[in-house]
Amino acid sequence: MFLPLRDALPTGRVPVITIALILVNVLVFLVGLTPTDRQAEGSTRQIHRNDVWQVEYGAIPCELLGRCANQRAVVVVDGGILDPQPRPVSAQVDQHAPVLTLITSMFLHGGWLHLAFNMLFLWVFGNNVEDAMHPLGFLGFYLVAGMAAGLAQAVVAASAAVPTIGASGAIAAVLGAYLFLYPRARVLSLLVVIPLWLPAWVVVGGWGLLQFVATWQSIFAPAALDGGVAYVAHFAGFALGLAAAGFFAERHNPEYERLYGR
Repeated sequence: MFLPLRDALPTGRVPVITIALILVNVLVFLVGLTPTDRQAEGSTRQIHRNDVWQVEYGAIPCELLGRCANQRAVVVVDGGILDPQPRPVSAQVDQHAPVLTLITSMFLHGGWLHLAFNMLFLWVFGNNVEDAMHPLGFLGFYLVAGMAAGLAQAVVAASAAVPTIGASGAIAAVLGAYLFLYPRARVLSLLVVIPLWLPAWVVVGGWGLLQFVATWQSIFAPAALDGGVAYVAHFAGFALGLAAAGFFAERHNPEYERLYGR
């Protein structure tokens, strides 16, 4: 697996939507770290707003498909290094239209690493994809693709009551669009600890292939994978981005054409 750090393709304008999306995701996560007035049973640790928001604003498959009710939820938290035992907390969550959670779930993350990796991928690839689209077109592309990816995940796990959270479905669409628009652009990536300049079709295409394999396994051989990763949302977003990029793109990057041709 290659970890992208940056690409070598300059943009023609400031990627305001990409920057705004990153700032909103980070701000939501930081605000979510503030404690609520609830405590975990058998522990003095207060639960954070993120713990409650996951069940209140996360996309729950069975709710989206009308197979369960939006009712009192149980939040499972842990106390960290000093108190690592997960403890249930009963929390009353507000009623929300399930379709709304397809949007709100895109701005929730389960931890620092989850947030950091998603925002890194969004920054490396989102700025150039936005540059090819109208800023508002890019925002619409991002939100619609993220909702579609979340719905695809719900369809294959229709009875699941565990919330799906994270921006990875929308970001996967950004990766698919980048592969369509700039397949030969060079991307600086880490292979373990070795930095390498590689073409996007290797880095991004390889990531998409891994998501396809993981999606196949998660549907037909779920025991082969660890739980907790929405592989179907990843692959659905990636495929949608690859297919829809040409429709949303409005302009060519002259530097890309100069370096690599059309």
